[in-house]
Parts: sequence; structure tokens; C-alpha cells
Amino acid sequence: MIEILEYNDEYKEEVKKLLVELQDYHAKIDEQKIMTNVDNYREEYFNLVYNVVKEKDGKIFLALIDSKIVGLIACVVDDLPFGHKYVSTCPKRGRILKLIIKENERGQNIGSTLLAEAESYLKSIDCKYVDIDVFGTNKTGLEFYEKKGYIIRTYKIIKEI
Repeated sequence: MIEILEYNDEYKEEVKKLLVELQDYHAKIDEQKIMTNVDNYREEYFNLVYNVVKEKDGKIFLALIDSKIVGLIACVVDDLPFGHKYVSTCPKRGRILKLIIKENERGQNIGSTLLAEAESYLKSIDCKYVDIDVFGTNKTGLEFYEKKGYIIRTYKIIKEI
């Protein structure tokens, strides 16, 4: 059975491991080979995510099975993109920063459970929409979110020069 907890420092090292696992996965599927793990990534990236969550009315939820961390989701209240305050009818929007499930634990409804928890939290604080950036070559992630009702709204494109 999946247990969902809000983050506390007892799980700090496990969260760092999950962030590294996600970065390793992104580096593996990055066709341009831009993504990598840099020195001190584990500590610095954890601090970045943790501080952004604190500053932006966010939460980190952890999924446990048999008292072991198997996944996490981090969500925040996001600022509107550049210029959107002039053209948007959505005054408050949530953002999923990270959704990570240990590779050997996937396919057990953990991601769906964590996503529902984050969406519920964001809805409870009056967010009207939630968005997430999905790495372009992460076809599995994109399919997962589309099955959950997310739609592609914008594209970010890149070119080597």
C-alpha cells in the first residue's frame, strides 16, 4: 500500500538520491547530450528545489511503500510567464517541479497517487490550473501526463548554433 507523507528532514538523503536518479535519467535520454550531473549537483540541486518550494507556497510529498521512499512530487505556486499578467484569465497557477518514481517501482500507481496529492493541495489553495515542463525526449512522461488530462500548450524548441 502506498503511503503519502509531506516532506520532513528525516528523508533528506533519500530525496537527494531521487533527484540524482531523475537527472541521470534525463542525461541518458538527452539526444543533444546537454544534460549532465555536475560536481555537487546532489547538494546544490536539493537546496534549490527545497528553497523554491518554501518560497513559493509549495509542498514536497513523498510516497512510501513498506516504510521506504519510492517517489516524490514537488509543487509550487508559480509566477505567470513573462507578460502573461496582461493577457491571462488565470491569476493563480500551480506548477509541478518534479515527479520522480524509483525506476524499479514504476507501474504501481505511485505517480498517479502523488500527482493527485499535489493537484489536491494546489486546488485547496485556489490554483485554477497546474502545469509541468516535460523534457522533450521523455516520451513516457509525456504519455503519463496526457493520460491524466494534461495538454500540450506550448513548445520550447532548441537549436545548436
